[in-house]
This record gives sequence, C-alpha cells and structure tokens, in this order.
Amino acid sequence: MRLTRQTEIAISILVSCARRRRQIDTNLAAAEAGTSKDRAAHVVLQLSKAGWIATRRGRFGGLKLLQPPDHILLGDVVRLTQPRAFALETSNQEAFLGPLLRDLTNSMLDLLDCHSIADLVEAHRDVQCPADMMPPALRLAQGHDGRA
Repeated sequence: MRLTRQTEIAISILVSCARRRRQIDTNLAAAEAGTSKDRAAHVVLQLSKAGWIATRRGRFGGLKLLQPPDHILLGDVVRLTQPRAFALETSNQEAFLGPLLRDLTNSMLDLLDCHSIADLVEAHRDVQCPADMMPPALRLAQGHDGRA
C-alpha cells in the first residue's frame, strides 16, 4: 500500500493538533506537514468536513481537534483522503483475483483501524490490535484462535 502525499499531510496535521491539545496556527500545521499553506488548506477542508477538526479564520484563527485523538483511526483517514487507493483494476484475465484482492484491501484497512492518531502522538507506546479487530491471518499468527 502506498500513501498519497495528501494522506501524509492529513495525518501530520492531525498529529500536530493532537500534540498541542489546543488550537494551533494553520501556518505551523502546514510547516510541520512540510507543505504550503494552500495545500494544507485543501486537506484541512476534508478533515473539517469529516468532523475531526474545527477551523477558525482570522487573526486569532487556527485548527483544533474536535475528536479525541484515539477516536480518529488511521484507516478512516486513509479512506477519506484516498478513496480510490484500493480500487480494483484488473484485466479480464486477472478477474479471478478480484475476491482475493478485495480481502487483501479489507485486511489492510482493518489493520490500520487498529491504530489511531493517538498512537502516533505516543509512538513509544506498544500498541496491540484487539483480537476481534485483527484480520484472521494475523489473529492466528498471534495465537488468537477466535474461540471464547
């Protein structure tokens, strides 16, 4: 899986807001994301529409998280910022791979859903994906057989 620059910017902006736990300047968020203010503004609009951040214009404006960082899942950020990232484009000869590729896509997104913006803010913390959210192959590899 390859993350687009837009996804990287979105994650960076969310992490910047989460680290400070208060309103931050848009210029600072753009600088920390390594992008221009205009490009950051485009991403901020998406994040705002998703209900993850609030924006305030003007001299005392900026960005602020609306959700706790542990409620913003990385899988959701990827789904928002690159919705066609996992579009299946196969030729007629490869059509039989469709179900397998769909399962692979869903497993990757499920794995990303095990991690949140809070995990990136607290990168030193050992994060474990709950067994009921793990893809089946990962669940078996870690010794979770699915039995209660």
